[in-house]
Amino acid sequence: MTRSTVTDWLNKPYWNVFLAGHTLFGARLLDQPLDKFIAIQSRRIRTLIAYAYSRVTHYRELMDRMRLRPDDFRTAEDLERLPLLSKEELLDAPQRFIGADYRGGKGLLLHSSGTSGRARTIVYDSKALFLALAYGYRQRKVFASVVGKSFGYREVDLSRAGSLGSQLRTFYEQHSWIPGRIDLQRWLISPSAPFESIRESVNQFRPDVIRGYGSLLGAFFRWLHDRELTLVRPKAVHYGGDRMAEPDRRLIEEEFGIPVFSTYQAAEALLIAFQCERRQGFHISMDQVALRVVDERGRSVEPGSTGEVVLTNLTNRATVLINLKLGDVVKVGERPCPCGCPLPVLESIEGRADDLISVPGGSLLHPLSTLPPLQAVPGVVQLQLVQLELRRFQLRVVCAREADWHMTRARLEEAFYSVLGRDLDLQVERVERLAPETSGKLRGVISQCRS
Repeated sequence: MTRSTVTDWLNKPYWNVFLAGHTLFGARLLDQPLDKFIAIQSRRIRTLIAYAYSRVTHYRELMDRMRLRPDDFRTAEDLERLPLLSKEELLDAPQRFIGADYRGGKGLLLHSSGTSGRARTIVYDSKALFLALAYGYRQRKVFASVVGKSFGYREVDLSRAGSLGSQLRTFYEQHSWIPGRIDLQRWLISPSAPFESIRESVNQFRPDVIRGYGSLLGAFFRWLHDRELTLVRPKAVHYGGDRMAEPDRRLIEEEFGIPVFSTYQAAEALLIAFQCERRQGFHISMDQVALRVVDERGRSVEPGSTGEVVLTNLTNRATVLINLKLGDVVKVGERPCPCGCPLPVLESIEGRADDLISVPGGSLLHPLSTLPPLQAVPGVVQLQLVQLELRRFQLRVVCAREADWHMTRARLEEAFYSVLGRDLDLQVERVERLAPETSGKLRGVISQCRS
């Protein structure tokens, strides 16, 4: 047994106690007034800014240049003193945002291909990860209202291998003990599986909850409804990663009789917002993040208005992110949720706007099951896949200047055909840049196919 293995084994009791304590604390917080959350958020902001100034290159240089000091930051409103951070700045120089205590490979590297056409890696410290797990049990408490229990229920998870969730599950299994009666009984299914195969697996496993990407789940239930196929109905559907069309949500709830829940999270912040039993908006986890919504000029919008999310992760000390523009468009709630929870609410989340890919035979593929092999090709900086017709595609690629384009193109073609099949037509085009939409977000997949 190696020294690192012994250390991991000895650390497991500590993290179990930590997890139990913060799970209980996080659950009890929901019964506290808003002032309690504001006090916790403000305390974490002060601690975060002090750490960022002393241990993170980007923020030390930025605050010195702006003649700011940690004592200038007391509450969430004070974060507006610092400029907004774009994802491009983070992607171009990720080491500048890593705390000095986590350089040299320390911490968990979470890899997220996303659907923006450019892969990214966020480093997390263990404490932030276990806080996310502990506070994540708030969502399980919500499921208990329809499933009948918070732990040990059966779940089908439609997520790709290497997804953010699978990376986190591996970390928690390696660093803590989770008794079987508390953990979920989970069946993982590839989102690229044919719909008939997904239906057969669900009928065999008989889950309490089906989890997956919103657009994929919507398309799956539409497929079931159009063909009048039977399904062992779960007690809840839970989606994340992208949006679910409102007609699809109504279909699942009204025609299938299954309540639909969602959470809002990202690789940059694991717990942003969650839905309660009323499902009338998303409660912002303001003890985990500081979130504001801004217009195109970076000014905070009024309740009832739509704008872009600006996020500060309050718990992570590995990759430190303050005032990051996520690229997601949301609508700010005008009034508290009728459930009685004091947390502020996002009325709706536009989320990612990528299209599903149609494949011969009637199935649909999610971008997160298609883009990662393409993004992994050496020399690729950014890309966008356009489906022109059912069997005709165009791949637009921003390539590193030093890369051998002929070799890169050959590898991209091989990766594409290995995922989607060799009976398709692909045109690969090298471009200088990929233009974002008016929202500022780049779509990794665009489908012009309607057949």
